[in-house]
Amino acid sequence: MSNNKIFFIGLLANTDSSILNVELDYGFEIKYMPEKEFFDFFSNLEGIPYTEVSKKLFIDFPCLDSSEKKLYFISNSFDENFEMNEYRNPFPPFSKTANFDSLVIGYLNPLIQMMRLYKEGNICMPLKYYYIIEDKTPKILRHGSTGLFISREQIFTLEDSEIPNLIRFIQKTKFPFEEPFLQLAFANFELSYQTHDINLSFLSLTLSLETLFNPGGTELTYRISRNIAVLLGNEKNNSETIFSEIKDLYSKRSRIVHSGKSNVINKEDLLKLRCYVRESIKKIDNMGKTKKELLDLLHSSGFS
Repeated sequence: MSNNKIFFIGLLANTDSSILNVELDYGFEIKYMPEKEFFDFFSNLEGIPYTEVSKKLFIDFPCLDSSEKKLYFISNSFDENFEMNEYRNPFPPFSKTANFDSLVIGYLNPLIQMMRLYKEGNICMPLKYYYIIEDKTPKILRHGSTGLFISREQIFTLEDSEIPNLIRFIQKTKFPFEEPFLQLAFANFELSYQTHDINLSFLSLTLSLETLFNPGGTELTYRISRNIAVLLGNEKNNSETIFSEIKDLYSKRSRIVHSGKSNVINKEDLLKLRCYVRESIKKIDNMGKTKKELLDLLHSSGFS
């Protein structure tokens, strides 16, 4: 194997074997290693004993699926002179991997964000490596952490029927969103995955809703609750349920903000609110309206 061949591997966390059915572009592939194989590989790659591999991939960066005893990852390979106009680094490359890293940042990172927006699950790529093979042994050229918080509780899993819909969603979704208010709401949605504190995650999601639905003025809770109910409700009873649930979630927001209590919400509240934010962002993106156009339409519409 020639030394000018460079290999990329990005470790995935919070997913399961269903991710193997997702096909990627630009030569990227989603694969897995069984437990014994990845212990051997990473011990050789980083020059560390099995105990350090275990600490890194079980505790520091919990990428190992302990139930399946598999490690899921994204892989690719390229030559030292790799160039790709679409994601090419505008600056002279500072290393052999710089141009390809522009593709990783420009394609893989948004791709994983789109998966989180498609459905619940904190799938992420916390570690990435670039390496070559010398004397049948992997040798690191460059590696790094994305710095993302990894929660073990939010597994991204796909039913067979969801995979074609996910592919279509990825193909039609473009980041950043054209409308600034929608992009800001999405940034707060992403922030809800990246904090250790459930209260801060919850508050970041309420900021998303306010960015999307608050027209200004008084009666904040009523206006936001009504606008979401009109947007997402597909019949009157459904809209009334959404209206009631958002009002309840906003009352909990007020108790967190004004009383400083840390035991107001639970995991179910967070996931419910995130679902409303997720579905709102997707629907508003499909509508292609400015915030004023959106709010005018919701104001003039009734439930269902």
